[in-house]
Amino acid sequence: MAKSKRRRDPDEQPRPQVKPVVWVSAALGLLALALAAVAVPVNAVALGMPLVLAFLLSIAQSGSIGIALFYPRPAAVISCSAVFLLAMAARSDDPAAIWPVSVTTLIGHGLVISVLGVHQAWPAGLRCWLGGVAAAVGAAVLVPQSVPANAVVGNLFLFGAITGGVFGGALVVRQWRQISSQLVQERRLSADEHAKRVIAEEKTRIARELHDVIAHSMSLINVQATTAQYRHPNLDPLLATEFDEMAAASRQALGEMRSVLGVLRNGQTGGELVPQPGLARIPELIDSAGRAGVDVSAHGTELLEDGTGSEIAGIAAFRIVQEALSNVTRHAPGARTEVRFARSGGELAITVRNSAPDRAVTPVQGGGHGLVGMQERAAIVDGSVHFRHLDDGGYEVRAVLPLHTAGNDSQEREDQ
Repeated sequence: MAKSKRRRDPDEQPRPQVKPVVWVSAALGLLALALAAVAVPVNAVALGMPLVLAFLLSIAQSGSIGIALFYPRPAAVISCSAVFLLAMAARSDDPAAIWPVSVTTLIGHGLVISVLGVHQAWPAGLRCWLGGVAAAVGAAVLVPQSVPANAVVGNLFLFGAITGGVFGGALVVRQWRQISSQLVQERRLSADEHAKRVIAEEKTRIARELHDVIAHSMSLINVQATTAQYRHPNLDPLLATEFDEMAAASRQALGEMRSVLGVLRNGQTGGELVPQPGLARIPELIDSAGRAGVDVSAHGTELLEDGTGSEIAGIAAFRIVQEALSNVTRHAPGARTEVRFARSGGELAITVRNSAPDRAVTPVQGGGHGLVGMQERAAIVDGSVHFRHLDDGGYEVRAVLPLHTAGNDSQEREDQ
């Protein structure tokens, strides 16, 4: 059975990852050990150095590779000094000997230059390159060998050209890494801005819905206050005046709220002027998801039909179920989905559980904002939402919403 990309929970902690510098350090350490294992016999046998001296100089040359990442200046000094001392210590009488710079010395110094060029500012690598060339030329001048002069010049030219090419390549890699890092940073900033915009839009939508609910209540207050003296002809004049003031205040509040609504709504949200959905429309929502191809079953929908509960809680419940079913459509196509409702102690428990998808799913980029929106809607009514992955590869969303706000509860106590 195909599995979809796991949906990231908002409170899920990222897994710890090994930093790239650790991998680079390990790779450089292995290269240094390998080079030392080859350089010691080469310097001792091919160039006629005493074994102890060949061991010490080879270890110094190879060790500079390992420390170049953390101590660039000492590494450059050690590597350049090793180039000079290895050439000075050579005692071979073979005219065909590779001198003043052996192959292992060339490789070791080139690796140091490459590390400095990639991870440090360009002057560090340039100084190391110039220092190595100067050390090799100085040794060739100070210590005459049986190697022909044209071979020495060719060796020095080859050493300078190869290490110079390594330095140039390191600069290209460094520039590429900087450009890539800037691109990644720009993409991260764009993603953060997009996430903030999505969350802000969701909060604005919630604010519009709250406005509609509060405006409805304020309209009722205005109507009751305005018609009080007509419904009660013998009303005391002082009470009638207070009702008139209440009506005027409610009308002013309605006008101000309409001004706020004009700011919250834009030209593309005219359809949201219709009444907001509540508990009674959740079965219709589930049916529409079934008609859209979701294998969904509902249990306990009869608990939504008694009409009790605050309108804000009804909107929150509707949107949570809507987002949960939308997530099933996006992340688990073909999965069996079950929606359950339960009521206990004035609270509505909503559980949306789906099995694993029956086919592969293309990963959806920029996800996770719907889960955050569910949490924010639940928080408005002092409720809670929890998410978890199931052992069979499915997913579960569970919300617990108080159906009566604090204001509703206090009003009920006053009525009693």
